[in-house]
Amino acid sequence: MGGALLCGCAAQPAESGQPVPQSASSILVSSAPAPGSTVPGPVDELVLRFNPLARLDEVTVNGPSGLMPMMVTAAGETDHYSLPLPELGPGSYAVQWKATSRGTVHSGTFSFTVK
Repeated sequence: MGGALLCGCAAQPAESGQPVPQSASSILVSSAPAPGSTVPGPVDELVLRFNPLARLDEVTVNGPSGLMPMMVTAAGETDHYSLPLPELGPGSYAVQWKATSRGTVHSGTFSFTVK
């Protein structure tokens, strides 16, 4: 079962703050770019896969250009989200996400590097 997602990004200055707590057992089973990976650039898409199905509520990407909150419009619970990005260039990026599955809110963070 596939999912669709529409989003927009707006760069804002980086903020310092508390890390987002991760779920004891994450429902995020994979992503592209993968957590901890180094990938060739530019990166123009973020793919998130969930198990069980989830409704993606929030996503932010923090990188060299600052914090990019993404406006998420999810059509119910699904296993796959594909989010267009504004061609991320070289640097380190941190992704924070929040999703709801079966009425329970889950959240997590991961990072990746673009060469």
